[in-house]
Amino acid sequence: MSIKRAAVVGAIVLAVGSVAGCGGGGKAEDAASLSAGTVLAKGHKEFAQATSVKITGSEVDGGQKTTFTVSAAANGDCTGSFDFGDQGKAEVLRTAGQTLFKEDDRLLAKLGGAKAVAAGKDRWLRIKAGDDLETVTTFCDLKSTPVFGDGDWYKQVTSEGVTTVNGQKVASILVTSQKDGSFNGYVATDGPARPVRVESPHVDGSADGTTMDFSDYDAPVTVQLPPADQIIDLASLKQPATGS
Repeated sequence: MSIKRAAVVGAIVLAVGSVAGCGGGGKAEDAASLSAGTVLAKGHKEFAQATSVKITGSEVDGGQKTTFTVSAAANGDCTGSFDFGDQGKAEVLRTAGQTLFKEDDRLLAKLGGAKAVAAGKDRWLRIKAGDDLETVTTFCDLKSTPVFGDGDWYKQVTSEGVTTVNGQKVASILVTSQKDGSFNGYVATDGPARPVRVESPHVDGSADGTTMDFSDYDAPVTVQLPPADQIIDLASLKQPATGS
């Protein structure tokens, strides 16, 4: 897999983590009338307390579009898929202390040429700490990566009214900081004040940006490891072949 693309995708969550908030919590009764800071704080707390969430999104960088869907649990279990456009597709899963990544032929070829394609075809790559692809598994870390808030109040938070996202009525807020740029957050106004979407606004007509939708809060995330003979270490694809 292209290391640059892995880093970009992993950075999506890290970048959106700049959306801030602290305190608050509870229900979003009449969230439309609350201050933007309070809406953000409630959304931050609800997201932090979720036992699981499904994240569906897309990221455009320099015209290259990546789409992804990940279901992640607070205990670290997760399963998901990534589509890097003409660069290839991949799947990720994590459970029982193992993180596995499955790449199609295009990504395997970028990783290690024809030998990697032959060795990795229809197999899962075991990712270890420090491996290049570890960045992508950022999506699995709901607790350690603050997708909707980092508790930093050195930001400007303003209300942009009420709108509808994915059929849900939401309070729209704009969060801006000199360091991290601007992000739009959308928090449900009915029931728990859960984040529904977060996105980076487009600048000067550029198509570049990131959008993530959150759904299926607290739904079970079931991950089953593949058979052992379908798993190989990522490092083995980078090692030169020995023997004849």
